[in-house]
Amino acid sequence: MESGDLGKDKYDALQREIIETEQELERLAKQAAESNTALTKIGEAGRALENVGNKGIAPQYYVEDDHEAIIPRHVYRMVQEEMVRRANLKTGTGRKSVYSGKYALSSMVYCAHCGDLFQRTLWVLKGEHVQVWRCVSRLKKRKNDIDCKSRTIFEKDLHAAVVAAVNQLIGEKDEMLEELKKNVAKVVGSSNRAAIAEIDNQLDRLQTEVLKKANARQDFDKIGDEIERLRDQKQKILLEDAQNIALQQQVEYLGSFLDKQESGITEYDEALVRKLIERVTVYDDRLVFEFKSGLEVEVKM
Repeated sequence: MESGDLGKDKYDALQREIIETEQELERLAKQAAESNTALTKIGEAGRALENVGNKGIAPQYYVEDDHEAIIPRHVYRMVQEEMVRRANLKTGTGRKSVYSGKYALSSMVYCAHCGDLFQRTLWVLKGEHVQVWRCVSRLKKRKNDIDCKSRTIFEKDLHAAVVAAVNQLIGEKDEMLEELKKNVAKVVGSSNRAAIAEIDNQLDRLQTEVLKKANARQDFDKIGDEIERLRDQKQKILLEDAQNIALQQQVEYLGSFLDKQESGITEYDEALVRKLIERVTVYDDRLVFEFKSGLEVEVKM
């Protein structure tokens, strides 16, 4: 996509198709491993093999990590998490929000008074169209009965505050780079490989027991429940590792960006906002910028 060979819409559609294919493969694998019906059929197939002898019939196995993935596992899990986040966006008022990626600051600017999102809207002042950002609770006051007193921000002022926040990081980059190095060290040192290996060993043992009980026509529901619990636990750990990898990449990107900047930026940049900023909270006298690396910056306005 960066080379211009593939448009953003096609790239997003291809990535979504890859993820949905991976999800379907995992669903089928989980069904084959955990479904009582599937396990019963495995037992029946084993007994059939005993009756027919060796005539070329052999059990089939779902093999993981047999070849290089189309996209890395941690990227897949991060995209999964982001898709879930976008599908379940809620404001501080508990109202469901629809994700919008039209503007970089959409779904990113929050009200400090009521917790709702700020939304870009259009004003007409003295015959001229002016873009402003307002708390959704104020825009839809009649529908939600929330008397929010948050202020309106002109888009040009919001963009100027973004530039100021980034330049504040650049101006203090020596101290910031030191803090970023500490954040990277924390992330790198938080791997869960040992825990995952232990869960895999337990799963291998339990799956062997299930097959034995299935072939012996014994009940294996409790073992199946334990397998399900361990798989859920493993998924949570893998997701945590994926989040740590994402944080490490974000910290490294910000560190690289700051290291290359000899002077401050002069213009608002949508692409830079998407890469650097996680959240903006609007107070009466200031804006608080939370960067994806974990750093925070206040801009008075």
